[in-house]
Amino acid sequence: MPLRPLNREQVWMLPPTLGELIPNDHPARFVAEFVDALDRMDWMELGIGLDGEPLGAPAYHPRVLLCVWLHGFMTGIRSSRKLEAACRDQVPYLWLTGWQRPDHNTLWRFYQAHRDAMRKLLKYTVATAIELDLVDLAVQAVDGTKIAANAAGDRTYDANDLQRLLNRTEAAISELESQNERGDDTPLPRLPAELQKAKALQQRIKNAMNHLSQQKKTKQVNLTDEDAQLMKGRSGIITGYNAQTMVSPLNSDKATGKGMLITAVEVVNSASDCGQLAPMLVKAEEVTGQRVPVTLADGGYNTIANLEAGVLRGQTLVVAQRNHQKERNPYFKDNFSFDTETNSYICPQGQRLPFRGLRRSKLDSGSFRIYRASRTACRTCPAFGTCTKDKHAGRALWISTSDELLCKHKQWMDTDKARALYARRKEINEPTFGILKDQMNGRRFLLRGLANVRAEFNLLATAFNLRTLWRLWSKLIRSGSNVNTIIPDRLAKPIIIKRFFDTNHKTAFVLNFA
Repeated sequence: MPLRPLNREQVWMLPPTLGELIPNDHPARFVAEFVDALDRMDWMELGIGLDGEPLGAPAYHPRVLLCVWLHGFMTGIRSSRKLEAACRDQVPYLWLTGWQRPDHNTLWRFYQAHRDAMRKLLKYTVATAIELDLVDLAVQAVDGTKIAANAAGDRTYDANDLQRLLNRTEAAISELESQNERGDDTPLPRLPAELQKAKALQQRIKNAMNHLSQQKKTKQVNLTDEDAQLMKGRSGIITGYNAQTMVSPLNSDKATGKGMLITAVEVVNSASDCGQLAPMLVKAEEVTGQRVPVTLADGGYNTIANLEAGVLRGQTLVVAQRNHQKERNPYFKDNFSFDTETNSYICPQGQRLPFRGLRRSKLDSGSFRIYRASRTACRTCPAFGTCTKDKHAGRALWISTSDELLCKHKQWMDTDKARALYARRKEINEPTFGILKDQMNGRRFLLRGLANVRAEFNLLATAFNLRTLWRLWSKLIRSGSNVNTIIPDRLAKPIIIKRFFDTNHKTAFVLNFA
């Protein structure tokens, strides 16, 4: 088999354009269409001006910088220095920038100034999918995942460790200062590098101690990122954050193939998921503009507060039961059956616990309904010692409205309909986190501080939605038929992108405002 000739000095007689070097269905083209479709009002909401300054050196257009960041997050490049290299070396970025090469400082300043306002882009992607009926808002699933912080795990200390570290640091500073004073040379105009480093560490320790004293529930703090906490993830204990997502599947009738769309995100520095369901329901409604009837969640969200929130909002919650050790006891109160005719409970041994009265709760304004068996029946029962050890009174059940709601939810989760709905949770949530972490390089935050990582994760979710919409857009492009766009334009005037072929049979796009 002959070999192909190799010539690295090959030149073109007719140089191609950049657009000919990337496919028609490349994600860079979709990002450009998405950004170009933003009108002046959208840019104003993002806090970005399009007119520039009358004086000074020409600046890069905001469309260029936003395209670079969005395409970078879609392809797993979230560092300004790596994006600078991509704008220099990779053809899609050269096409997006029009052969311009913004450096990392320019890219970083743009990202730093506008990353909070970029949160609105997530709503734009969701609104676009809803307008085109691409997302199935009959069901949604919420879940959380642990993402490592940009902080070293061995820099996490409690109050006592911080005090000991501060004492050692102050002793080192005193020693360095005394060495500097004993020297015969002329004092330097600046502090020595070691002393500067020690004093900077001293200030960080004091700031961390102050932060720890203000946070009553926090017992440890990380010197690198004060907001990050130690959390248990699948790979072990990490210093990181708990990232929450609300995800809805694509509409199978409109979208060919499977896919997901993130409708709401949040990042907290609490390892527990139990307090996040109700806020995520509110956020998802704010973004989508409608209340999704069914929400799926795992056992970590099974709390009375979350179930009550679902009842108040009129949303059906499909939440797995929490696997507590006490609930495995055959004589746990949930295993007692209620008899409505006699207003009493029946224990697993067949003994009756009649209603005995009401008791006020000491913690809140609620009350408990007391059901108690006779002490004679309990003392002669073969389960005495396991069910109850009280010799002076029989087994008692303290039933509140919360217990009734938990019991109803448990009965609901035992139905075939609830099981069928809950089976969909893994196919919605698990692939979402897999794509975010493995394909989009989202296993670790690059920014520090809770406010900053929230903005970073929001843009990561926006890029996830753009990937989803791009896959649908690219299938229509490859099909060779007219394409109804997946591009936002504030939904007041939907854009239609039509394909046609010119005399050279090169693909082009025309934007027609409907």
